[in-house]
Amino acid sequence: MRVYKLTKAQIQPINDISKATLKISLLDIKNIEKYPFLLIVQSTIENSIKLSIYPLKKEKIIKVTFSGFDFSNKIFEKISKILQNFQIIHTAGALIIKKQLFYECYLNLSLDEIKVMDLKASLGEIKNIFKEIKIEEIGLKKSKEN
Repeated sequence: MRVYKLTKAQIQPINDISKATLKISLLDIKNIEKYPFLLIVQSTIENSIKLSIYPLKKEKIIKVTFSGFDFSNKIFEKISKILQNFQIIHTAGALIIKKQLFYECYLNLSLDEIKVMDLKASLGEIKNIFKEIKIEEIGLKKSKEN
């Protein structure tokens, strides 16, 4: 019977509390040389941080956040019906924060693309269900050199 490694772990020292430099091997990502960018999604909950890393061919993508709605299968069916027309890279799933329900996902789409107009039109049809639907572009982070 083959033993599979589901996760990898390492312990690194913290030298600067404001930012840590993580040493993560990307060799296990298939065809990594075809992707010039990485999307790094950070989820922080109390005393832990979860990182999800996705190879990308684009420098910009969009994040869609739905907030302030009641949980129901019907609402998630509407969201799913819209989002199935777009390539979802990552979803944080549904979270309750201060008695409000949130759902967020990252799409392999930039604000420059024509297809974003289809997304905005579809979201416009269901906007009255939510307190807010926010679309924001996530782009290449400019590093500050000292």
